[in-house]
Amino acid sequence: NPSLEPRPRLSAPRRSRCSVTLLNEIDLLYERTVMSPDSATEQSFVDWMENVATGHHVDRVAAKYVRRCLQVARKLAAFWQGAPSASSAPPDWRARVDVAQGSRAWRPQLELAQHLLEKTPSEEIFGYVVDLFRVVVNEPFLDEISYEEWLDARRN
Repeated sequence: NPSLEPRPRLSAPRRSRCSVTLLNEIDLLYERTVMSPDSATEQSFVDWMENVATGHHVDRVAAKYVRRCLQVARKLAAFWQGAPSASSAPPDWRARVDVAQGSRAWRPQLELAQHLLEKTPSEEIFGYVVDLFRVVVNEPFLDEISYEEWLDARRN
């Protein structure tokens, strides 16, 4: 198993870009898994995890959420590999994730995004949290406050 231990410290803007890239990589993992489930092999998951381990600054807490996202991807693959007809599947990858796992699929990614927002606040990560929170909890995040309002409250 590749190690997801802390790496040398990066500047805050660099860490924030890495955080957004990590969230994007999880989106791509889910998308590839549900759109091409037959290519979702154990080796492809190992390769994906190695790429994350070598390409991202991932602390222990984030690593826990990344592993949970990988478990979701495995469940998505099992669901869609066993589906009787891909032609009846929704065309949008997000809808396919929802069909297979519902909001449970998005919870580890939400928890990762919330963790990353606390560690490396950025408007883009805040946007991920807002979007994922609505999907998972079916409510607006913090009564729909803006990033600037959230950042001001965090500073005080």
